[in-house]
Amino acid sequence: MKKTILILLVTLVAIATDAEAQQTKYNYHKTGYWGNVEAEGGVLLSGGGGGSNIGFTTVHGGRLGHGVAMGLGVGVYVDINSYYYALNVPIFLETKYSPLKSGRSPFLSLRTGLSVTDTLDTGFYLAPAVGVDIGRLSLFMRYGFNLFPTSVDISFPELDTNITTTANIKMHTVSLGIAVNF
Repeated sequence: MKKTILILLVTLVAIATDAEAQQTKYNYHKTGYWGNVEAEGGVLLSGGGGGSNIGFTTVHGGRLGHGVAMGLGVGVYVDINSYYYALNVPIFLETKYSPLKSGRSPFLSLRTGLSVTDTLDTGFYLAPAVGVDIGRLSLFMRYGFNLFPTSVDISFPELDTNITTTANIKMHTVSLGIAVNF
């Protein structure tokens, strides 16, 4: 599986660094359609004992002018550690700010939304990122935070009592990624 993911990442980089795509100046200060496809990989800092994660997302929306773009997105992430594989599907609104009009510009972005998993209830998703736009290519570092409220059953057999309460499972990730903007 790791070889397949590595091949997909290399293919995405090859497409993104195509000479024709890099000659096109991409400007967030003009209005119009904005979309991207990205791949990222990183470290799972908490939640299930650490590990790594690999993800692919796509965002579609519009450039609003003045360096701001907004869009709706969906992703698929796989969290991997020595105990389990977990699937995480975030559905989010992304806001991106790129201050310079040139083809190369730093940027900030923020994703907020819901996170659906195969093992936990639906939770809250928050993911700020910093990076640089180089033509149609974006390189970035993202911090991801997921908060999953879940029910926990506690049994006290000596008292013949069962208690159901809620608990919050928090997951933190740090990842590096590459995106192709169109």
